[in-house]
Amino acid sequence: MITFPLFSELEQHRDAANENFHHNIKPLLVERLKDFGFQAVNEDASGIMQLQEKATQNSYILTIRKYEITINFQHIKTGEQVLICAISNLELSAHVIMDIIIDSIDSWLQYGVVYDYKKAQQLEARARKRD
Repeated sequence: MITFPLFSELEQHRDAANENFHHNIKPLLVERLKDFGFQAVNEDASGIMQLQEKATQNSYILTIRKYEITINFQHIKTGEQVLICAISNLELSAHVIMDIIIDSIDSWLQYGVVYDYKKAQQLEARARKRD
């Protein structure tokens, strides 16, 4: 007999993981992001932070949303934005999330290459666990 979770169970698991992230992980993550160099864009938008390159003034805009964390590189002269990281696995620890963020920024800064942030989130391993 094949057993599989019901959609409502998947939603419940997602909501529990997101609640844990926003209540327990996010405050620690925000502190670590500040230590790394990110600054809040303004007081009203607590989920939006920016890191600026000293030499070029290009910036990295990090946004923490309900279901994901994204980082966009913004070129100061052209205004072009490139998505360099999107973390949707909010079950990861603050340490692992910081590693993915740092690796993504470093890969873009050093080589202009988008880091494989999907593989870094171990989403495939998580899917195999369900099988």
